[in-house]
Amino acid sequence: MQVRDYMSPAPVTIDSGADYQQAFSIMEEKSLHHLPVLDAAGNCAGLVARRDLQLAARCFQEAPVEVGEIMHKPVTTISPEASLGAAVERMMDDHIGCLPVSDAGGGHLVGIITETDLLRALQDLLARQGG
Repeated sequence: MQVRDYMSPAPVTIDSGADYQQAFSIMEEKSLHHLPVLDAAGNCAGLVARRDLQLAARCFQEAPVEVGEIMHKPVTTISPEASLGAAVERMMDDHIGCLPVSDAGGGHLVGIITETDLLRALQDLLARQGG
């Protein structure tokens, strides 16, 4: 079982220069908990979580603040060819709820894998075992 089998391809993203309120709107509209942040070259530069945006709203209120200022960086990514076990291990070690999935070059975003995706994989595995 590989990351590519359970990742969400072509994830919703935001540019690092966008206002944090725009990120919050996107996450609300799409029911997302994590949003990969792209740099000017289109590579995954960071990750912003709903919790980050809620903290930013309390701190900055209506002031314009770029997503790049509040995102988590450097971002931990994984290859689509990696095993699901490697994804679980990386997420547990780093205490994170998702991993952006990057191509072999390590920068171009091709997907995202979340805790929910891993639970779906577990469900499939249990179903195959008859449990």
